[in-house]
Amino acid sequence: MAVALIERKESPVRVRGVERSLEVQLGPLGGFDLRPTRFFVWSGAEREGQERVVSLGSAPRSLLISRRERELRAGVVCVRSRGNPLMTLALAGVHAAKKLARED
Repeated sequence: MAVALIERKESPVRVRGVERSLEVQLGPLGGFDLRPTRFFVWSGAEREGQERVVSLGSAPRSLLISRRERELRAGVVCVRSRGNPLMTLALAGVHAAKKLARED
């Protein structure tokens, strides 16, 4: 039985002026990129030109404090994040809830 190796990387360069994000790629199946104000989804191994965008409301906000991009690979699964992934999920949830409340 083969065990998938888990590989972790952290970029040496800190980024600022971009939106926090949590991206999950499931190999050739596709993936998603969750940001506080938008949700990107695509099918297939290539994201470029295949993605669909769902707006969660307000305009994007850039990170004021510089953060490193982190990447975790386990087999064909790749997870990338800018900023704290839990904070990204929480902020996206707040924006989505506000958008739903406005639509009612």
